Amino acid sequence: MCFLILTNLNILKTSDIYIEQQLVCKFISGDKSAFEAIFHHTKGKMKGFLKKVVPIDEDPENVLQEVYVKLWENRQSINPNNHFETFLFSIAKNLVIDIMRKRLNKQKYLENLYIHIKGGQNNSLDTLAKIEYSELEQKIFDLIEKLPKKRQLIFKLNRLEGFTYKEIAKKLNISENTVDTQMRQALSFLRREMNIYFSILILLFINR
Repeated sequence: MCFLILTNLNILKTSDIYIEQQLVCKFISGDKSAFEAIFHHTKGKMKGFLKKVVPIDEDPENVLQEVYVKLWENRQSINPNNHFETFLFSIAKNLVIDIMRKRLNKQKYLENLYIHIKGGQNNSLDTLAKIEYSELEQKIFDLIEKLPKKRQLIFKLNRLEGFTYKEIAKKLNISENTVDTQMRQALSFLRREMNIYFSILILLFINR
C-alpha cells in the first residue's frame, strides 16, 4: 500500500519537474497510464542529462529507454514521499556507470591481449582473442588510410617507421611545428574514431 505525507497542494517538487504523489502511488501499484504520464513529464530533462554523460558513440535514445524499463521494474522500491527525480536519476547514473565499467573492462582486456601478443605469447591466446586483436589492428589501419595523404605519411613515418619529428621535418622539407600539428590532428581523428580503444592505439604503433 502506498502511504503519503501530504504537502500543500499534495505535489512533490523535483527541480523543474512536478510529479503528483498520487500519480506516483498509482505508478507503484502498476498503473500503466500513470507510468506514461510520468514518462512524458520527465523524458525531456532525462534526455538532456543523458546527452551530456553518455559516451559519444552510444545512442542516448537506447539508454533513455533502458532507464524507464528499469524504473518500471523497480517501481515498488520507490518511496512516494521522497523526491521522485532523485530515484529516477539514480537509475540513469547507475546505467551510465555500467556502460563505462563495461568499456573499461573491454579496454583492459584488449590491453592485456596486446601485451600477450607483443610478448611473443601468441600460442597461449585462444582463437577468439586472436580474431579480436586482428580486427582491432585492421580497424586502425583502415582509419589511417582515411587520413589526408600528407598527414598519413607523417603519421606512418613516426608511428610505423620510428622517425622523430626532427627527422620527418628534414625528410619532407617542412618545419617541426608542421609535423607536430599534423600528428596532433591525426591522433585527434583516431581518438574520435576509436574511442575506448584509444589507450592502446599508440601502443600498437610504438616499437613495431
